[in-house]
Amino acid sequence: MTQGTTGSPARARAVGAPLRQADLPIRVPLIHGETTLSLLSRTASANGQDLSRLLRALHRGRLSLPKDRPRPERHEALLSAAATGRLAVLTGRPADQLERALPSLRAPRLLDAPAAAVRLERWPGEPGAGPLPACPLCMEDGARLVAAGHRWRPCPCGRRWMSGDDGGALLDTGLVPELSHALLRHRALAHRLGPAGDALVADAHQIALWWWVNRQVAHGRWREREDAAGFARRRRRAAPAVVYPETMTLAEAMDAWEQRRRDPAASPREWLADLAAGLGTPGVLGGRENKPLSHWLALHPAGPGLERTGRTTAERRWAQLPALHHPPSEHGLFRARSCLRWTFGQPLTATLGICPYCRGRSPSCFWAPADDCPERPRRSAAG
Repeated sequence: MTQGTTGSPARARAVGAPLRQADLPIRVPLIHGETTLSLLSRTASANGQDLSRLLRALHRGRLSLPKDRPRPERHEALLSAAATGRLAVLTGRPADQLERALPSLRAPRLLDAPAAAVRLERWPGEPGAGPLPACPLCMEDGARLVAAGHRWRPCPCGRRWMSGDDGGALLDTGLVPELSHALLRHRALAHRLGPAGDALVADAHQIALWWWVNRQVAHGRWREREDAAGFARRRRRAAPAVVYPETMTLAEAMDAWEQRRRDPAASPREWLADLAAGLGTPGVLGGRENKPLSHWLALHPAGPGLERTGRTTAERRWAQLPALHHPPSEHGLFRARSCLRWTFGQPLTATLGICPYCRGRSPSCFWAPADDCPERPRRSAAG
């Protein structure tokens, strides 16, 4: 070795030379819905490469990286079309395959730049913005999924509950078998009703979380599940999962009301009495537990004109839902948005902001301004 040279030629090439496809011989499996930085991190780790080096290989020119080390739970990598092409070459995968799997490689998240460009940005802090930790049993440990506004959901394998709150948490549902049984009930309802079934679960989940916050209905049972799952010191993280069985009991009852309310003479009180018997909680008939249910019934009133047309049962059932329900953009469980707009973890007793259209009068805007407020002016077809 020449005097004054440090390290071997191979190491010098590994550190300073441009990254090539040969430097990434191991192709990690694609995970649908994964964040781009998560895939890059897994690829770099599997091939013994530094993540920063891989990021620089996708960027033309000098790349500025955040002072804190890029991590999938904190950051996302946004790429231009040219940078996506570089990633496709380096990983040996077609660009369209990467785009189908990774939401951040699709418009409008794709960077609008003519050259290869990468930008690291921190995930926002509001609920539903941060990524979900992927199930390590059927996906891969350490992977992160784009939340797209959804703060939690059970893994399709039924063995983990994934939550993006507080930097991400995984709950082992095998420790609480009722949660796996609730997943089967959720699937059955969504299979029978289509997206309308998932929307009813979203409504029921909002009400169950209201009850959890106020220590109502099944508070003791939920505490036992939190303890069994090992979340005795982080109960708020486990709450969305531990209320799942009661959520499904309520969602199935909501389905029954959706059928009843086509009759203008349908009695909400009779439905509430049936629900009270099913939950074993008389308070849902007229006590404090009734408040969120009354709000839901106001948004799902009985009356004429609920017979809607559609080619399939799923289409007809969706058309029957009130206008505050919107079709989910993706298939799956916990993808539909609820018509009940309070936010778990934020106050349930006061409006968080004043809607500029209805000034907080509309039921959709009692807790926070809603982008679909019924009093919001609609643009004309000509406009």
